[in-house]
Amino acid sequence: MAGLIRFTLFFLLPVFVLILWMGGYLSPRVEPGYAEPEAKTVTGIETAVVKPTVMKSEYEVDGTVTSNNNAKVSTKLMAKILDIKVKEGDTVKKGQLIAVLDDSEIKQNIKEAKAALEELSKAREEALAGREGAKAGYEFAKRTYERFMNLYKDNAISKQQLEEIETKMIGAKAQLEMIDAKLKQIDAKEKQVKAKLKYAKIMQSYAYVRAPFDGVVIKKMNDIGDMAAPGMPIVIIGDKDLRFLAQIDEKLIDKIHIGDEIEVYIETLGKKLKGTVVEKSKSVDPMNRSFTVKIKIPYVDGITPGMYGKIKIPVKSEEKILIPESAVVKWGQLRAVYTVDKEGILHLTFVKLGEKINDKYEVVSGIDAGTEIVVGNTEKACDGCKIR
Repeated sequence: MAGLIRFTLFFLLPVFVLILWMGGYLSPRVEPGYAEPEAKTVTGIETAVVKPTVMKSEYEVDGTVTSNNNAKVSTKLMAKILDIKVKEGDTVKKGQLIAVLDDSEIKQNIKEAKAALEELSKAREEALAGREGAKAGYEFAKRTYERFMNLYKDNAISKQQLEEIETKMIGAKAQLEMIDAKLKQIDAKEKQVKAKLKYAKIMQSYAYVRAPFDGVVIKKMNDIGDMAAPGMPIVIIGDKDLRFLAQIDEKLIDKIHIGDEIEVYIETLGKKLKGTVVEKSKSVDPMNRSFTVKIKIPYVDGITPGMYGKIKIPVKSEEKILIPESAVVKWGQLRAVYTVDKEGILHLTFVKLGEKINDKYEVVSGIDAGTEIVVGNTEKACDGCKIR
């Protein structure tokens, strides 16, 4: 009996306890389930709450800068172009020399006219000198005739003697009248030559083509050596009273009105100019279903008629969710953002993006307004991480 007790105490009891310990019956019990892993903590991450942004939908229209007034600068002279003083895009002042034409033939005509006037002047001096003598001879002959007439009445001389004196008086008068007629011819000829000289000088002025007003050279139509012809433009100049001309779709005819202020972007200059609608066509072009508007814009250095530009016409307003470009994470061909939950845990959330507006993207789907997202240092973020 004592052996059985010893066997039980020293062999069976230890084995039984060992079995209970290995079965976990002697350890505290843990309920079944999943253990929550400890989240990785990250710092230096910038977050922001997404807010809706009111955006105005706009219709973009191309157009061209034009001058309110254009002048086709030409000449009334048929002559060879010796020099052109301007090039396209140059600004010019009223009266500034634009081109010089060959006026050598006109100069010769002026020279001949002046020489003719000198000859006529000499002829007049000679005629006037002769007239003085002729006048004196006529007056003497007239007085003699009058004296002889009195003698004839007193029967102191014969009729033949009176007739001889009368003949001399008539001859002297004819001589004076002939000189007066010559002077009239000289006057008439001088008048013609002066008119010719005046015309030649006017034509000579056309050899020096000048700007009709302050403006900009839009186009140069000729080169040095070309033959200029009356009415054919040498250059085209536009004034600095500028307009932006655009053709707009007829669907927007009620979206733009005279007096509206519109921003005009001149692409070549990289500048935005504030303009005002001053003209709007009342009819629609049936060929392209558009109407025309003219927008008055200010003159700035470098701008010239013919430049390309754009305007944007507000169509409607709507709310959009915009996120900064820095918040967007590339995931292969997909795009995602890191959202932040109430416990500060980051979650990689895929989104569908729309158009890019400046440095922000429109979110079409994936997140809503009020969602907190990572907007800076996204390279430090990770899915499931906790921010501190």
